[in-house]
Amino acid sequence: METLLGNLQKAIDGEAAAMLPCTRPERRERQVQRILEAAKACFVRAGFQGASMHDICTEAGMSPGALYRYFASKEAIIAAICEADRREDATLFKAVTAKADVIEGMMLGAMTHIRHMHESRAAPLFAEICAEAARNNAVESTCRCHVEQVQAMFRAYLGEAMDRGEIDPAVELDVVVPTLLAIINGMALNDLPARGVPLEKLETLVRATLIGILRPTGQPGEG
Repeated sequence: METLLGNLQKAIDGEAAAMLPCTRPERRERQVQRILEAAKACFVRAGFQGASMHDICTEAGMSPGALYRYFASKEAIIAAICEADRREDATLFKAVTAKADVIEGMMLGAMTHIRHMHESRAAPLFAEICAEAARNNAVESTCRCHVEQVQAMFRAYLGEAMDRGEIDPAVELDVVVPTLLAIINGMALNDLPARGVPLEKLETLVRATLIGILRPTGQPGEG
């Protein structure tokens, strides 16, 4: 009985919290997220070219005038999606660099990315964004900026590992980094777990790839 009453009180408290007035920035953030989720659904369903701003308005349940107060175009929406992804990448990168062993750090980054794309079913969305980048200069510029930021983070991380003598790649990092990221992102975009490839098998292959390309020396890491 006490458990039932406790759960009921939690539910009441949760509903009360949801009804509390929120600040203007909080309201704006909620509206932005509402639009982004609607746009993602439209892009996956109809493609970037096939989805109109009117479709996004309908999906979000708001008027065109309301939507245009937040985003002037579909390109602006994609820029916001990529910015959110960049923030997630930055958070993940902090966890990657906290690993004492560079191979384990790279494994964490790779497998987290692959799992996230699979579990969130985001692969079709990002595949559509990549396709649009090939024909839309604004989208290409947004994607290129995002990729360059990610590559710079991993270039610095692996460069520090090289300076400590932990890895000895066969070629320069300016080649290693985009190659590794292309391999890992390819696994994620193809959503191999959805095609029946077990995650533990992918983990084995990712580890073998990292070891083969980065060639760890066996020197202990720091941290």
